[in-house]
This record gives sequence, structure tokens and C-alpha cells, in this order.
Amino acid sequence: MTDENLEFVPDDIVESQPEVVQESELKQSVLLRRYIISLAIGVAVLCLFSGVSYWYILGLNQAPKHFPVSLPITIEQGTDVREITRLMQEKDVVQSDILLYYALLFFYEPKDIKASTYVFDEPLTTLQVAERLTKGDFVADLIRFTHYEGERVTQLAARAAKVLPQFDAETFITKAEPQEGKMFPETYFIPPSYTAEELQSLMLETFESNTARLQPTIEAQSLTLEEVIILASIIEREAGDLESKKMVSGILQNRIAIDMALQTDASMEYVLDKPLNELTPEDLKTDSPYNTYLNKGLPPTPIGNPGLDAITAVLEPTPSEYFYYITGNDGEFHYSKTYAEHLRNIQKYLR
Repeated sequence: MTDENLEFVPDDIVESQPEVVQESELKQSVLLRRYIISLAIGVAVLCLFSGVSYWYILGLNQAPKHFPVSLPITIEQGTDVREITRLMQEKDVVQSDILLYYALLFFYEPKDIKASTYVFDEPLTTLQVAERLTKGDFVADLIRFTHYEGERVTQLAARAAKVLPQFDAETFITKAEPQEGKMFPETYFIPPSYTAEELQSLMLETFESNTARLQPTIEAQSLTLEEVIILASIIEREAGDLESKKMVSGILQNRIAIDMALQTDASMEYVLDKPLNELTPEDLKTDSPYNTYLNKGLPPTPIGNPGLDAITAVLEPTPSEYFYYITGNDGEFHYSKTYAEHLRNIQKYLR
């Protein structure tokens, strides 16, 4: 082959080839570094997300602050799994109904949950609650005891003594009467061996559990907790459903606002231990600090143990311009703004 057959390559192209190769390698190196950095950031974000999720779920798995120790929770026949998990969250057994739902689906057999009454003797994690529910670990041989709204400690003690062999009524009255108003009305499932001290402690714990979420509302208004309970105990005896309780609450608070006597028959029922429908005009003249006809303001203590509706009615009264009310012979409430209107309502609905 002669030189003439050789292809001529300019010197500048030959000299530039190493530079092209170096530039290409540099770009690849930069891209590789970017990829590694992006991958590292992605892994870090994933780890952070996983860690946060783990701690978040771990936190939700813990027992709620106000776990209902020793309080009965009933699962009715035919209740589905989602309703059960929502019930458990509503009753403060778990923090998250969703976490309980998936715990039941993935780790247990939801069909094993039995319709019954469950009582937890200590706070449990969500996973432990799921296990209890599916293992059928529900209560047996417990006494169903209902403490009615508005019932006084002395009445409560008399009834409890009839069904609890080791219950001493006098001991209960001594311990519970100073806390009249805080023996929370509820249906309790308790062992036959329950003592006066145990029942008093259970009812007080139930009160604290049910009113804990109301504390911000109580602190935001003018009445103290004790005053709220006193007024609620009156409303419990004066009205029936939540709507009428809120209406009566608004009227009584209207009276308090203008320094008017409450004039409630329920407080006299407490003093005389006499049914409302048997009170006479002479009874209303009885000299007692609980006589809200003769004394302005609230009585010195609650006159019974109000339920949650009555307490709610004090905190959420229905605003009105009324200052008087009666319950007619027809069972309906009738309200009036003035005393003259009130007298006409008495003539019309009570005669």
C-alpha cells in the first residue's frame, strides 16, 4: 500500500480526540454523582418517613390517657367490626379506630369477637385490646347495677345494699355523700364482692372520665366546676330530655344574672325528701339554705347526681328572654317572660 492510499487526517483533529473523551467522562462522572446523591436523599427521606410512621403508629398503639379501667363496655349482637372499632375509640379504649380495625384484620380473626360486655382492669395497647376482643375474654358472673340520673347517695346506697352482699350502706354514705354530684349515673357491671369503697371509687373515676373532655368548656365560662354540678343536679330534677334541660338551664341562668331567686321545687324535694308532686305552698316556706325560694343563688351542695346531659345543659344553655317555666298537666313545658304571664300559664295548664 502506498502513501497515496492513506487517508489524510488533519493534525488538529487528532490532537482534539483526547479532550472529547475527557469531556464525556466528566459528564458521566457528574451524572453518576447526581444519581448517587439523589439516591442517598431518596433513601434518607424514605428512612425518615418510615421512622416517623413507625413512631406515629407506636404512639397510637399506646393506651389513651383516660382509658376506662373497670368500666363496662357492651358490644351488642349484630354490631359489625367497623362499628366495634369506632365504639372502642368513643369509649377511650383505643386512640385510633383505624389502627384497631387493621390490627383485627391482619393479626386476628374479627369473626371471633363475641357480643358481650367487656371490662378492662388495666390500660391496654391497641394490639392487646384486639387480642382481648378476639379471644372472647369478656366478663362473667357480674351484677348489672344501674345508678339513675338525679339519684341521691342515700337512695343509691339503699339499693346497692340489696344486691351486693359485702356492701355497707353506712360506709358508702359516709364516703360518698361529701362527693354528692360526682357519683356518676351509669349502668355498671360489677363483681358481687364489691365493697362500699370500691363502688364509690368506681363512680368517681367514671365521673372524672366523662367530664375530662368538658374541662376546657368549664374553664371558659363563669361558673366553677362545683357550681356547674350544683346547677346540673337541679336541672336533672326539673327537666326531662336534653332539649328541655338546655331551655331550663338558660332560664335559671337568666335568673342568676339578674340576682333573682332560682325558685326551684327540686331543691325543696331534697330538703324534705318529698316527691315534687306532693309539695305544698307551706313546704316552700321551710327555713333551709337549700330553699331557693327564700335564698338567692345556688344551694350549698348538689341535690343529687346529674347525668352528662344535665351537665352539658349547664354548659350549653338555650338562650331566651324567659324567666319562668312550668310543666303542665299535659307534660309539656310552658315558658313566660313575666310573672303575670307565668300566672296565666299556671291557670291555663295546671288547673
